[in-house]
Amino acid sequence: MKKLIIAALLAVSLTGFAQKKGGAEKMLEKMTTELSLTADQQSQLKPIFEEQAALQKDSKENPDNAEANKEKGKEIGKRINAILTPEQKQLRKELREKEKAAKEAAGQ
Repeated sequence: MKKLIIAALLAVSLTGFAQKKGGAEKMLEKMTTELSLTADQQSQLKPIFEEQAALQKDSKENPDNAEANKEKGKEIGKRINAILTPEQKQLRKELREKEKAAKEAAGQ
């Protein structure tokens, strides 16, 4: 019985830890699913997404840096696009437009 309780607690702990994944992990998973990223692309994009997540966090914590971070974010976007295939770039663009339209519709 003790083993069962310990196993349950361990599972809950690991689940909680997995849900606390940073924005970089979530973005990598999302793009892998949506764009069918290769393993090579995933390994190239992971540090870029980590940098992007750090910029977003900095912008929230230090609003004075938001404008400078916005420019850095544009550069990150260019680096991401350099890794994607033309088909993946097009699909990413379409998905972003759909998300933007959905947000605008929800906001009205």
